[in-house]
Amino acid sequence: MRNSAHCRPRLVRALAIGLILLSATASLDAQDKKLVIGYTARDLNNFPLFAAHARGYFKDAGKDVELVQIRSNIGLSGLLGGSVDYYTSFSSAVTLAAQQGSPIVGIFSMIERPSLYMVTRPDIRSMSELKGKTIGLGSVGGITVTITRRMLATYGINANDFTIVSSGDLPVRLAAVKSGAIHATLAGPPAPVQAKELGLNVLASAADTVDFPLAGLSTAVVKIRSNRAEVVAVLTAMLRGLLFVRSQRSEAIGLIQKVFRMERELAEAGYDQTLPAYSKDGTASVRGIESVLEVARQGGAAKSVGVNDVVDFAPLRDAQVAVKLR
Repeated sequence: MRNSAHCRPRLVRALAIGLILLSATASLDAQDKKLVIGYTARDLNNFPLFAAHARGYFKDAGKDVELVQIRSNIGLSGLLGGSVDYYTSFSSAVTLAAQQGSPIVGIFSMIERPSLYMVTRPDIRSMSELKGKTIGLGSVGGITVTITRRMLATYGINANDFTIVSSGDLPVRLAAVKSGAIHATLAGPPAPVQAKELGLNVLASAADTVDFPLAGLSTAVVKIRSNRAEVVAVLTAMLRGLLFVRSQRSEAIGLIQKVFRMERELAEAGYDQTLPAYSKDGTASVRGIESVLEVARQGGAAKSVGVNDVVDFAPLRDAQVAVKLR
């Protein structure tokens, strides 16, 4: 009995040490876990993400991040299944959440307004001249169609006053505009530079008239609830990347050249043409999010869905404090 009594304190101490070691190991595992951030395309819309990664902002936040290019449907499914931690599709995530009640929310905006430009044939010199004309897009469905219609509506052209056709990838569309097969197309940077080299006109930017967030960051609701500190750390890095892009023109252009293997002239043009579309602080306006919800409702979403059901900027506000924006 005496030996048993003497053994108990040792056993308790051993169990306590074991629990401490187990807890420490779990903590290290959590810190060392590689986070997967999926992105839709290697383009200027997602440049703040690439900037944050290239400049080591994720490492500064204590996070090991892997960037993986993933198609939208797979990326959003990955968020739901846990194979993807964050995904750069903001509007698609909001739309999915609105239409299907999916437990995904938008948490960060990179592109608050669409960085798209209307490129036309040389004989078309104003937006009003697009009435009755044919506009070629990558597809005849989706968000780009909505942006085109809203853009033209601000110039007094209704949806039934022009025709939208599917005209393939950007190089094919630019060639179609030049040949006269279509009258115009909507294209992102650095397409305006390429268009001018082809003798085409660049009439207007969608960012000047259309409030519609596109690229950003989305994640599963459960991640915010279970690991808010991680979410805030990731958003802090993203916000630093966004602020770098917005404020360090020369360095940002140099990084564009490196990341996208782009010549200096195209990098400068792409930067200047995309800059007005970038969010100033990682948020998107209520009006812009409502615009996305309107599209979602047209696709069958419940009308009762509101902004707070599909977006959660609370962790971002903590990140804004961390970088002294608040």
